[in-house]
Amino acid sequence: MPLLLYTYLATEILAPFFASLLIINAILFLGKMIPLLDVIFDFGIGSADFVRLCAYMLPELMLFPIPMASMIAVILAVTRMVNDNEIMALKASGSGLYKLLPPVVAVACCTALFGYFCAVNLAPKGTIASKKLFLHLAKEKIDKGIQERQFSDGIRNVVLYVTKVDPQTKQWQGVYVSDLRHGNMPVTIVAKSGSLISRLEDMQIILNLSDGAMHRAAGDVTQTIRFKNYNLKLPLTPPTHFGKSSLTDVGKNGLHQHELLAEVARYDKNPETALPFLIEYHLRMALPVGGFILTILALPLAITARPGRRPYGLPLGLFFFILYYIMLTAAKSSCDNLQAAAIFIWLPNIIYGGLTLILTWQVARESTQVHVDRAIKFIATAIDKLPRITRRKEDR
Repeated sequence: MPLLLYTYLATEILAPFFASLLIINAILFLGKMIPLLDVIFDFGIGSADFVRLCAYMLPELMLFPIPMASMIAVILAVTRMVNDNEIMALKASGSGLYKLLPPVVAVACCTALFGYFCAVNLAPKGTIASKKLFLHLAKEKIDKGIQERQFSDGIRNVVLYVTKVDPQTKQWQGVYVSDLRHGNMPVTIVAKSGSLISRLEDMQIILNLSDGAMHRAAGDVTQTIRFKNYNLKLPLTPPTHFGKSSLTDVGKNGLHQHELLAEVARYDKNPETALPFLIEYHLRMALPVGGFILTILALPLAITARPGRRPYGLPLGLFFFILYYIMLTAAKSSCDNLQAAAIFIWLPNIIYGGLTLILTWQVARESTQVHVDRAIKFIATAIDKLPRITRRKEDR
């Protein structure tokens, strides 16, 4: 009987979980893509690169939908069982709330582990890969913009002229460069050959020139330097950002856990610089644990429903979910020193863990506390009034 019950409940949870995960991911993905449209059109991203970009962005997006979908799935599955009197039948047969916990805990563990894997492993790799992809596309755009015997001003404050371009090696012959980035000190470079190099390790595009001379002029003073080999760092063509992050700056989102701790140790004498790295380190571990707790909390919230009455488990679940992220955001903002970072970030989990234990115990004993009943009645009253407000507005 327990194995059959566990399999049945797990099956009931998985269907709404995948549906919720798909819907939430689609909404968040569209919101994430809107700021990137200018970048996509400017770089002329093809279908293959677009699919790769979506795959790179997906792990970071999954950090929010996984716990939310897991919580919603448990609430929907158990609420349906309550409305169909299945929970009442289980109670009559001696299977109380604790008998329903193992499959919910199993689902919560799986989603939490997957969320942890995304946060710690996949998200940093996806961040780095997406920025490398944009850097590669920027290099390709510069390559395509260079035409033989034509001045190219597609690079900000840099004018290029190439006599000949080898179609196979992309090697340039007869290169002229006018660098106007230094204001009152323009630099003119003439080289026999040159080529573009994308240095992915430090996210830069380098113009490698050979056998040439560089001329500088500052007022009445001129300077000529001959070189055998010279590397010129090129500024990326606009846009240089996608979303809120720079194309050339990996930042803390692209660092793995051990790299975050290394940055904290590196800036140990400068707490203001080290603090964001330490917060990110704890946040990646706290979020999956928070998702685990929220999934367990969904079970007693769903069982508070009554057959024949409007279910309020979902509004309660969304309320607690939003409140959790508000508390987490407040904890991040309030943390101002390295010693308290772990306490502040893990405090919402500690509070919610205690709340989940108390509420589960109360619901299992069928002696839900008065303030919980009042909260449910308050939300029920607010929801019941919504159609009336709509009607009044329509009448007006």
